[in-house]
Amino acid sequence: MFLFFVALMIQALIERTLRQSLARDHAPPLKLYPEERDAPHPTTSQLLKTFESLSTYTIMQDGRPVEECHDELDETHRRVLKIFELNEDNFWKTP
Repeated sequence: MFLFFVALMIQALIERTLRQSLARDHAPPLKLYPEERDAPHPTTSQLLKTFESLSTYTIMQDGRPVEECHDELDETHRRVLKIFELNEDNFWKTP
């Protein structure tokens, strides 16, 4: 039960940060809905769905990584990363 509470708090903080940043900057709504429709009150669920289709690929040769490729981020992805003060390199970095 406690972990569920923590998860809800994290979700609320993500939404709050996102919405406050958009309001503070008088920014247009993020395009989080299908067909790139505006989401005037973005939710964490909508936000995570926009990132779920992104992939990274590692080309291996002789058991060693040769090249790493990843999908291109669109403008919505870049705006979200900027709001949360992340750059693209940190986003794509593998643990």
